[in-house]
Amino acid sequence: MRQLVLAVIAMTAGASYAQTPALYDCIYEYQMQGEGKNGHFSKIYNCILQIGEENSKFFDYSAFRLDSVKQIKNVKDDVIKEYEAKMFKTDNLFDETIFNSVPGESFTVYADMIPDRYRYEEKIPAMTWTLAEGTDTVCGYECRKAETEYGGRKWTVWYAEEIPVPFGPWKLAGLPGLVLKAEDGDGIHRFEAMSFRNASGEITPDKAPNVIKMNHEKFIDRKNAYNLNPMSMFEPSQITGITVMDKKKIIVNGIRLQENKEGFIPLEIIEPKK
Repeated sequence: MRQLVLAVIAMTAGASYAQTPALYDCIYEYQMQGEGKNGHFSKIYNCILQIGEENSKFFDYSAFRLDSVKQIKNVKDDVIKEYEAKMFKTDNLFDETIFNSVPGESFTVYADMIPDRYRYEEKIPAMTWTLAEGTDTVCGYECRKAETEYGGRKWTVWYAEEIPVPFGPWKLAGLPGLVLKAEDGDGIHRFEAMSFRNASGEITPDKAPNVIKMNHEKFIDRKNAYNLNPMSMFEPSQITGITVMDKKKIIVNGIRLQENKEGFIPLEIIEPKK
């Protein structure tokens, strides 16, 4: 093996982040599996990475489809509502949006946690990737293997030098090619590209009003606790509206209530400071 140290390429998003053209889309299947209260569980999410010339956006695929509809000129309100309903009805909704750019100093991450929307900006130091022996073919592309540690987990990824962009699913970025597959060392979290294609839309900024800004550590602590028991994270007095959809999907204050009764294992863990 040989060592390669790369600064993770990221962005300082927030209000300064502008709408830019997407050049490529990469659709991923994200699987989380492990042991829950009632035994083994498996959850599958569909996500998309929009890739621009100097930036990317990773988020839920059904939310992407809603974004795409909203970009259509003179689109009717009932069409937007139709796609909003489709997003809320998704069985497993990936609840983070991650912005990343070149060059930059930080990721900007958003997530809905009833009753509010939160964000944090995370400064990224140099991430050490170990380039390992072995190749794999993912989504029709020959990929090389690399390893790193991040967020309390060891990650193995496969990246395609044929697609020379330094992005990947979630926050797994900084290699000389698009990360098409990634899995953590415990076999709990796995991303794999299902489709890579030319894009035709825009990478849109987050326009949600009154976003609450937190530091990285507090955000992760809150989100992990929220995903384990969302009902414990807000008071009844904070509820301004509830909608019950089919299959018992519940919308509170415009935010999907996603209860992970079968189990949930965080993507990222804040390790205690030494």
